[in-house]
Amino acid sequence: MSNCGALPEQGIAPGLGIWRGLERVKRARRTGAKKTGGNSSVADDWLKDVSPMVWRRVQVPSTMTLREFHGVLQVAMGWESIHLYQFIIHTARYGSWETSARSPDIRLGDLKLRKGSRFLYEYDLNIPWAHEVRLEGRRPVGAEFRHPVCTGGVGNCPQEDCGGPEGWM
Repeated sequence: MSNCGALPEQGIAPGLGIWRGLERVKRARRTGAKKTGGNSSVADDWLKDVSPMVWRRVQVPSTMTLREFHGVLQVAMGWESIHLYQFIIHTARYGSWETSARSPDIRLGDLKLRKGSRFLYEYDLNIPWAHEVRLEGRRPVGAEFRHPVCTGGVGNCPQEDCGGPEGWM
């Protein structure tokens, strides 16, 4: 089992599973890094069409928007968010405005997803990386708990611009 698939210099501290230090994390995920109370969402993210398998488990506040969740997935994969993206949830597309998708500024908790719900996250729409995201559940958290957290993962992530699944394998 890898350490959420990212090297320590990519922003995930070995053995701790919490985000640290990267300027891009601070810039894009300020609300996700605050101390919060309430509920959190636990989601698994599988990179589709690759072998060996690559996946990550993240825990994020339910108040996090899809735009912020995109940033969390980017850090968990060791990528830099330089391409367009979209989420496809219940046949609705949310994502980069250039794709004519709905605004990704909707909170995860407002999507009314149930435990086990699955949706698609696509990144780099020219040579797409398709991810299947599954909601594992919601957990109550105390004010001392910090978000987001990578709690598991397997496999080394491909480089961001390696030509998609075919170019990587």
